[in-house]
Amino acid sequence: MLLPGTSHWMSIARRGFRDAAVFFLSYLVANYIRFQELWRMDHYLLPISIGAFTLVATSYILGLYSVESRGRSRFFVHWLFFTLAFMATFVALVVVGYVDFGTRVGRGFMFLGLCTAYPSLMLHHWVMFNKHRFSPERVAFVVESPGEHEEYQTLKDLKPRGIEIVGRITVKQTDRGSDVLGRLKHAQSILNRHKIDRLVFEDWRLNDPYSRPFLRQLRYSGITCTPLISLCEEYLQYVPLHLVTNEWLMHSETSPRDFYFRKLKRSFDVLTSLTLLVLLSPPLLAGIAIVKIFSPDGPLFFTQERIGRFGKKFQIFKLRSMRTDAEANGPQWSTGNKDPRVFPGGKLLRQYRIDEIPQLFNILRGDMSFVGPRPEQPAFVAALAKELPYYEERHMIHPGLTGWAQVCYPYGSTTDDARCKLEYDLYYLKHAGTVFDLLILLDTIRVVLIGGMKKEAQKPRYISAATSKTTSIPIVTAAQRSDAAA
Repeated sequence: MLLPGTSHWMSIARRGFRDAAVFFLSYLVANYIRFQELWRMDHYLLPISIGAFTLVATSYILGLYSVESRGRSRFFVHWLFFTLAFMATFVALVVVGYVDFGTRVGRGFMFLGLCTAYPSLMLHHWVMFNKHRFSPERVAFVVESPGEHEEYQTLKDLKPRGIEIVGRITVKQTDRGSDVLGRLKHAQSILNRHKIDRLVFEDWRLNDPYSRPFLRQLRYSGITCTPLISLCEEYLQYVPLHLVTNEWLMHSETSPRDFYFRKLKRSFDVLTSLTLLVLLSPPLLAGIAIVKIFSPDGPLFFTQERIGRFGKKFQIFKLRSMRTDAEANGPQWSTGNKDPRVFPGGKLLRQYRIDEIPQLFNILRGDMSFVGPRPEQPAFVAALAKELPYYEERHMIHPGLTGWAQVCYPYGSTTDDARCKLEYDLYYLKHAGTVFDLLILLDTIRVVLIGGMKKEAQKPRYISAATSKTTSIPIVTAAQRSDAAA
């Protein structure tokens, strides 16, 4: 179980809060320099607040709060994106002044505030970007069995940013390898001597009569002891499927979230859907025109049966982006923008998600939510449920128009792609909440603006040796094989 405040979205929230605080403090300094008073900002609170919000929102959309997962190796690229976010903040301050002249920030005061904020914020981002080099979390592993050796080596090879793997601790064996720190019964002194921040072990060690007392003693001594899957949640933001157990699924919740899923989330879905139907009517009308021009013979919209919450079937609405004979030979898995069944203008509709705007009606009907696992066709669900363990867990909540898997992983057409997306979906099931949903919506804006996720940009994934040896087959083939077996 993750310790409170260590999950991905909480870390991002802290970074955004620090940015907003630095922005406010910079204007307090500018206030003192300009007016020789500690506080003379009553008329400027609204524009400064909107500026701080714009800075945080734009920084998140540009990926500045997730440097460890964006794969940027140079701070120069980060600096360029931050400068763009800062320019957006300046524009927001100016626009607010024109909308309400009474709250307009004077040019001298604005100049002083921006000159103070920019270097201060840049220093904060430099520290944030290089934090994994200055103070990575030092981790030791409990390793003895062949399976534990395999997981230990896999994570060492992956080298997640923010972690320094110091070595391994054996249980009973007296292995003399160069990375062996000692035995579990001496763990307290070993961890102190090597300044280890966290001890990681596999879940089954908690059921080992010999290991369990030592692990509990360490935990109650104030040392962070977590299962391997929790470390992956925190630093990878997905859960490797081979580490998931029924116990993890049952204990991934500390309390029911009925209020969030039934009331708060539903209210947000309805209000936002109505607003977006108005705001997105121009691109929807443009999409309708594209369908009429490039594929005039077929219907504008098409409906398709999908699987919703608890396995309930519903009809999903989409703007048609494929030829009318796209599924003449039965259901086929989409391969994204390069799908040969897509008519010429349909590629644009899919790349910028214009074809999915009609799904706002599904959200209003209660078939879907804004954020959640993407709904799939019954044939694919039946096939993937046989290929992938825990696949049907993603049906425990409403499917979504967007989701954590959609903003982290590109289109895919194989069982391996489905496995990767399931790992993100299971992570979302555990961490779903108001803040996380808002961050996913902001991530969706970024994905739409760049024209979709690129498979080439994906970083190496945590995959066990057993999983890597399995054959990744096209999902269509899996579905056909499932139908034949039935």
